[in-house]
Amino acid sequence: MTPTAAPPQDPLEDLGNLSPAQLIDVITDAERQIRALTARQVQATARYAHLMATEPGGEAATTREIALARHVSPHTATSLLTAATVLTTQMPATLAALRDGLITEHAARTVVTATGHVSPADRARIDDRMRREYRRKGVGHRYLAGAARALADAMDPAAAVARNQRAEGTRRCSVRPGLDHMTYFTAVGTPTHNLTLLTTLRRAAADQLRANPHDERTEDQAMYDVLFARVTGLDLVTDPLPITLELVMDEAALLRGGNTSARVWCDGIDGGPLPARQARELVLDAAERDQTWVRRLYTAPDTSPAAGELVAMDAKSRLFPPALARYLRRRDQVCATPWCQAPIRHVDHVTPWARGGRTSVANGQGLCRSCNYTKDLPGFTTTSDDRGRTVLTVRTGHRYRREPPPVLGHPTLPERRTADRRREGRRATDTSTATRDRPRAGGPPPRSGDGPGTIPGRASPPPPRAGGQRVASRSWSLLTSPLT
Repeated sequence: MTPTAAPPQDPLEDLGNLSPAQLIDVITDAERQIRALTARQVQATARYAHLMATEPGGEAATTREIALARHVSPHTATSLLTAATVLTTQMPATLAALRDGLITEHAARTVVTATGHVSPADRARIDDRMRREYRRKGVGHRYLAGAARALADAMDPAAAVARNQRAEGTRRCSVRPGLDHMTYFTAVGTPTHNLTLLTTLRRAAADQLRANPHDERTEDQAMYDVLFARVTGLDLVTDPLPITLELVMDEAALLRGGNTSARVWCDGIDGGPLPARQARELVLDAAERDQTWVRRLYTAPDTSPAAGELVAMDAKSRLFPPALARYLRRRDQVCATPWCQAPIRHVDHVTPWARGGRTSVANGQGLCRSCNYTKDLPGFTTTSDDRGRTVLTVRTGHRYRREPPPVLGHPTLPERRTADRRREGRRATDTSTATRDRPRAGGPPPRSGDGPGTIPGRASPPPPRAGGQRVASRSWSLLTSPLT
């Protein structure tokens, strides 16, 4: 009789009986296994690309399939596919170092990138020279990338100069969301230019701090203030900002002091969640200048399986009207391709108009440029339902699903929403009284108890007017309200 194999054990099952030293051994061994599995994944990626090279759709289709399989964006998948091809065909020593746990996948990719301007033959020689560096103890990916780049520059100096000159053409500025309602402003440029910027800002900040001994700002804070003032010509504290902010807020949070976080957008850039109190501050600031407009969006009821999701709008034209396109951008928030996360640049049909697709919420989606240009590749099909949930099928028959996130970009706490609604009933009279008895803008601060929508120590402005967006407005508010 053939003995049956023992069932696999949960690797976390017996961790409670291990000593601290044994736990470190488990962590080390797990990291080694992760790197070995990553090397296998690299080999599978390169093999798949080779097998599909002559299939309809070509490299663009393969890149999208790798992105979906690895749950990353197509942009990241392009880098992964390039690295996999190079590692398996030109840099076997680097792939072996990854398989043996000597380096990480990120380190292997940085070495591939650093040697991108040399010929395959030179790359193979660099790979052989890097064997010793991979076994050097205690060094990280920056050292390895620098060592590989130095070897590449020495082998082909002319190509190195040409690469640097091309790179200067990619100088740019960008913004991406951070934590705690902050963002990262990034300037990509040459070391000389960026170091000059940093030194100039540091000197100007130091001058300001020396001129005012009572200034409590740190050097970093003063540097940012100098940057903002010199680029915009505005005072960070006193001057209104000449931009349009879009706030997606729960109605109770705006009008009745609820605590559900809002979401802020500016020129299509997602600023992330914003505490309800700060969102009300933004609305009040704009309302004092008569620059707040309200547009009402509707979501499904809390009792619905689609709770928190936007509900339908339709249009008769082939192109999506501005209001419907804006609606879809707020529903999808980022590119609707699973795991892409790129900003929405195009609003288009799921089922093409030429094949009978309607111009509607159910058949519309927001996509980045790359995904919109490649969504109709041979072997790729996308279907959707009336809630905007899509199913993307690729050439191998694998299916990938995506559903729109909640309209506020985050889940809400049911018990807190219930408490907010109870407060709505108790405070309805207080809110009406506060609105009726509010002082004029610039007058004395409101009395305590003027209602949950007021900010202590500030006058309550007139309520926002309903209507369309005002192009020159500083900010406007989008409300969400459950259907009943």
